[in-house]
Amino acid sequence: MLHHTQVLIDRRAYEHNLNVLRAGLSPGCRICAVLKADAYGHGLDLLAPVAAACGIPVVGITDNWEAELVRRMNLPVTLLRLRPATLEEAVEARAWDVEEVIGSLQQAKAFSRVGLNGHRPFPVHLKLDAGIGRMGFSLPRQLEELREACRLEGLRIRGVMTHFPCADEADLQQTREALERFNHDVRRIQPSLPEPVIRHAANSAGALRLPDSHQEMVRLGIVSYGLAPSPDAPPPGTLQPVMQWITRVAQVRWVPAESTIGYGRTVRLDCDRLIATLPVGYADGYLRAFSDRATVLIRGIPCPVVGRVSMDMTTVDVSHVPDVQPGDTVVLMGRQGDKSISADDLARWAGTINYEITCLVGKCNRAWRIQSP
Repeated sequence: MLHHTQVLIDRRAYEHNLNVLRAGLSPGCRICAVLKADAYGHGLDLLAPVAAACGIPVVGITDNWEAELVRRMNLPVTLLRLRPATLEEAVEARAWDVEEVIGSLQQAKAFSRVGLNGHRPFPVHLKLDAGIGRMGFSLPRQLEELREACRLEGLRIRGVMTHFPCADEADLQQTREALERFNHDVRRIQPSLPEPVIRHAANSAGALRLPDSHQEMVRLGIVSYGLAPSPDAPPPGTLQPVMQWITRVAQVRWVPAESTIGYGRTVRLDCDRLIATLPVGYADGYLRAFSDRATVLIRGIPCPVVGRVSMDMTTVDVSHVPDVQPGDTVVLMGRQGDKSISADDLARWAGTINYEITCLVGKCNRAWRIQSP
């Protein structure tokens, strides 16, 4: 079925990025490929097989449907949920061998009871709060609670983890201090741990900027898709964006001077303009915030958005584009010729971050997301 937009996913670019990033890790450090949120909108079904084929041993997820999908593909990977699960979610996910994250003694006891009643210990990773406050044991105040959780029967402690709150900011001092505290806290609970465990603290920004944080595993998300965690945490220059987003010109018409464009009539033309209407709008993930800010690429030429983005239409000025025609390919995100529009560009125009852009675009266009040629 034809559709007015397409999200193209370059699986070879994802494979390339994983190999580049692995080459930059400390010896013995493994990768957890973070494919939560449907691979940040890129498509878990498209990229999980690539990660497995690259020998990535761990895949990070959040939802049970993601666990079920990976298991249906029979991929030889460990599944690690990267948020706290409700008890009901965790019980259901036992069918798919998901390792859960535990951040409180109350949660640990609840999971332990299920493990004991089923005569099958829950595989878990204990999380220490590094300052985000979303979940995790807060040390030193909860040190004894953490030690008690370590000793609970019904749990199998597979790892101890944290998550850096400031690794993508210019000053790394807070991240260095968080890593030092994490290492110190792991040593303090080591006698309570029943077996050797995996330590992991680094997200994309931490892994890129702080080699000491590599430890036994790093969790690589945004950078594996060829995108920077932040302006202060640039990825290796050889990484390649994995997602491209395109539509086509639906209509081209000359609009006379003094005419207005869009809802609210916010734009009044100072001269005759050739206006192209694109069949894409905020219902497709092309945000209203792009109004009068964003550009698109048509025939390799940047074309500004004119007027407000509507639910399912956007107007752009193509007066300077030679021989533009209905049906011409329009790049909303990606490369055309020697010009490109990145997820970072869209994020800047919308006042957000590239993570939110790819997640939104992928979710809004999930049925029309395909592997690029």
